[in-house]
Amino acid sequence: MNILHKTLLAISPLALAMLLPVSNTASAHGYISKPESRGYLCRLRENANCGNVVYEPQSLEGLDRFPESGPVDGHIASAGLRGFGQLDSQSINRWTKRHIKAGPNEFSWTLTAAHSSRDWRYFITKKSWNPNSPLTRDQFEAVPFCEYQSYNKQPPRQLTHLCNVPSDRSGYHIVLGVWDVADTPMSFYNVVDVMIDNGDTSNVSWQDVGDIGTGRDLKVGDKVKTRVFGDSKELPSLQTVLEITTTEQGLSENWTLALAQKINESQSWLQAGQLNEDKNIEPISGRNEIFAQSNSGISSVELAFEMAPLPKPNFTVSGLAHNYVIKDGAISFDFAINISTKAVISATLNKSYNSVQSKTYQVDAGQSQLTLDYPHAQAGHYNLVISYVAHNGTTDKKSFHLNIAEQSTGTPGEPVPPVTPPNTDADFIFPENLSSYKANTIVLQPKNGKVYQCKPWPYNGYCVQWSEGSNQYEPGVGLYWNMAWIELK
Repeated sequence: MNILHKTLLAISPLALAMLLPVSNTASAHGYISKPESRGYLCRLRENANCGNVVYEPQSLEGLDRFPESGPVDGHIASAGLRGFGQLDSQSINRWTKRHIKAGPNEFSWTLTAAHSSRDWRYFITKKSWNPNSPLTRDQFEAVPFCEYQSYNKQPPRQLTHLCNVPSDRSGYHIVLGVWDVADTPMSFYNVVDVMIDNGDTSNVSWQDVGDIGTGRDLKVGDKVKTRVFGDSKELPSLQTVLEITTTEQGLSENWTLALAQKINESQSWLQAGQLNEDKNIEPISGRNEIFAQSNSGISSVELAFEMAPLPKPNFTVSGLAHNYVIKDGAISFDFAINISTKAVISATLNKSYNSVQSKTYQVDAGQSQLTLDYPHAQAGHYNLVISYVAHNGTTDKKSFHLNIAEQSTGTPGEPVPPVTPPNTDADFIFPENLSSYKANTIVLQPKNGKVYQCKPWPYNGYCVQWSEGSNQYEPGVGLYWNMAWIELK
């Protein structure tokens, strides 16, 4: 045994826990990935306000041999590590829960560094545990309900244990998985928040907390969601979402039944339907009530609707050139639009993001020939935006970059080649296709005629950070443009 291990073993477990504010990065690492542990659900963004565990759910490491030693009471979920202390917050509604059945269940681990292992043990909260109190040893059964020996062997990176969840547990419980490493005095601690269905509802008391009302038809693509509230705050982990997939399902008497059935399939603390003569909750076609278990902490449930976007018409613009010359101090832009519904068309010519000419047109479905006149035209680079507001209220637009030059050679009023920019191989004229910029993307800056290349990682993220009101990274113009771009000579 090396000097470090001799020293650690000479210190009391409580004192050693206080000396370990961060994880031991030299040892094994891993987490329960099915059903997902509390820390892993933080990584998946299904748990909120988690702190640093979102970056390393695999690092919940503390002293071994729980419950005789290990993390102190109140800090079991964080393995006693200050950096992961948010995991120790405990209430009936704090964490997202995974639904499981009593009886055989698989518990899977993902190991990011697999070291030789002593054993794997699973503890469960007592039937009388208080979900609104900190996790202590007294909240858990002292004897694991599932245990696997590893005989000091190195496990695979993915392994699964079949465990028999006690049939006398129902509702919200916590499973504590402990991975005891063999070559260090440490273990990994993962808590899993579960809703257990053991099929016994004889002792459950229900209270009415909301309604699924009729009288409103929905269309394909619409969504109806439950908003669950408790202790004056919303509980997103208990939300149920139904998306309408057929016209028939969207009828008022049908989607209300479908939502009630989905609530009953996906939730344990919530059930929807009507109370029958046997006092059972049974979903029906039409109006349904929403009930919550009386000890769930749920105070009310509301419905929220998310309407699918209206279908947009087919819309094309043709006939525009890229380069124009001024004739008698003016230019006329002739173009054709083709749209599949009646609409209002707007054409706006911008220079340096300021409108210099605009016009609106009323058009019917089909193709229309339109003209935008630009008197007192000036040479330079322009952006022509052609948009529509359709008869059903939908809107969209198309943008075109145009170069206007003073009359020189060529036929007046007809497109002629502009002055060649420093580099004609630019991928885009800034800021067109802004979201697609990545490392080495080349753009032409129309404000100064220069060409810029997006810097490689980690600076390329600045290249897409631009808006008219926030242009600090705009190539050649913004205050900090050289953090994102390289000017090409």
